Formats: sequence, structure tokens, C-alpha cells
Amino acid sequence: MVVPFPPGGSSDAIARMLADGMGKELGTTVYVDNRPGAATNIGSEFVVKSKADGYTLLFGGSTLIVNSIFGPKPSFDPQVELEPLSTVAEVPFVLATQPDAPFKTPRDFLEASRSEPGKLTIASAQLDTFVERLKLAASIDLLHVPYRGGAQAVSDAISGQVDTTFALMPVLLPMIQSGKLRALGITSAKRQPTLPNVPTFTESGVNIVMTVWYGLQAPDGVASERRELLNKAVRKVVDAPEFSARLAEMGARASSSSAVAMQQLLARQRKAWEQLAVAHPQLLQSSKP
Repeated sequence: MVVPFPPGGSSDAIARMLADGMGKELGTTVYVDNRPGAATNIGSEFVVKSKADGYTLLFGGSTLIVNSIFGPKPSFDPQVELEPLSTVAEVPFVLATQPDAPFKTPRDFLEASRSEPGKLTIASAQLDTFVERLKLAASIDLLHVPYRGGAQAVSDAISGQVDTTFALMPVLLPMIQSGKLRALGITSAKRQPTLPNVPTFTESGVNIVMTVWYGLQAPDGVASERRELLNKAVRKVVDAPEFSARLAEMGARASSSSAVAMQQLLARQRKAWEQLAVAHPQLLQSSKP
């Protein structure tokens, strides 16, 4: 199982839980091979070029869709050269601020940002396109402060150097639970059990549901019998109560699917990002390899 993310993060943790469970279901050992780099393109390309026998799989996410539109563009066509097996998990983004910030709800924040366009700051670690999509949906102008890593972005939000920080829920959850940050809103369709008092942006009148999905894919050409075997193994692991509970503790939602349903999810997400590319063509230029 190739994981195109560095070891130690939430993505890697989910992949390793899946690999362990699949190994038990298949009666073999599933090895995790971390191959980060080029915004997940390096590990993904390794899988695409591997033998299509169903023994080399990609634990990937939405990043490939974003890359294929905004860059860095992969050397292959993900829609053609990768076959979906099943979704695994869905992770929303959270907008958070320091506990004593004047805005308490997403509506407060939206009103403040609209009253002084371009003044409020939002920090993120290499989430330029995701921040732009939030700004577009909310019709607000924020000053995006990009960081190389999430740790510094979170630290500066805690100290008040920036007004807000925007990151995947597992990244911010420990700081929110400890009271060092206060969550303003979440980009999931529904409130999260781990943060039941944090409203969604949809509740606040912003038409956006934006999550990062993780799923398992195989190089094109794997025999249908092998794909079906792998799909059943993934779904058995992901649908188990203990897997769902462990992911919920991290701020993620376990979600398995058929290969067809995963393909439909890919198509919907691609359409949403293509709409952003049309609205903000400057992102295409700034995101070239």
C-alpha cells in the first residue's frame, strides 16, 4: 500500500490502520510504503507504473484531482490510469481562531470580513486552492498567509499573529480540545460528533461542503475478480465499529463504497474544483510545476 504522504501524520495513521485490517482479512501482510513528494504525485506515479496485478495499491486522496487542475500536474491521467476500489475516510476542514477573538460564530466572522475586506488574515499550510474555494463560496476577501508547515500556522493563530487558521480537522482537534484554539466553523455537511457545538458553514448560509477524502485505488488493468476481492476486504475493515470509532477520535469519518460510487465521488469533486479554476484562473498560473 503506497502512501504518498510522510509518515507520522493523520493520513499515514489512517492508512496503517487500513493496512493492518486488510492484512487480517486477506490472510497476508499488507506493507505500507511511504513515498511523499510533489504534492502526492511521486507515490501516485509509482503505483500507476507498477504491475497491474492488484498487489500494489494507492492510498490516495483528493489531492490528485486538485493537482491535475491547478498543478503540479501529474505525469499521468488519474481518471484513466487509476481504478477506484473503495473510499476509506472523509475529513473536513476547520476554521479556528484564538479563544478571545471578537467573532464567536461563522456569521460573526463573515460579517467582520465583509465590513473590512482584505484585512482579516487566514493561515494555512499549502492549502491555497482550498482557501480560495472557501472565499469564493462565502463571497469574502481574506488575506491568506501561507506557511510551509501546519505547526507554525497553528502556533501563530494561538499567539494572535494571524486572525484565523484553516486546516484539516485532525490537525486542529487537539488544540481545540485543549482550549488553545476555538473552532468557528466546519466544512462538513453535518456537525461532527467530536465537535458537536461547532456549526457547519452551511448552517451559516455559506453553500460549501468541502472535505478531503481518502480511498484505495489500483493501477488500470487489474482483473475484476481481484478488484472485487480487495473491495470486500476494504469494506469489511472500514465498516467495522472499532475502525469508525478510532477515526472519529481523530476527527475523520469512516466511509466505504463500491468502486462505482467512488468514481462518482471523484467526478463530483472534479466538477467543484473545475468551477473554482474558471472563477480564479490566476490560480492555474501560480500553481504550475
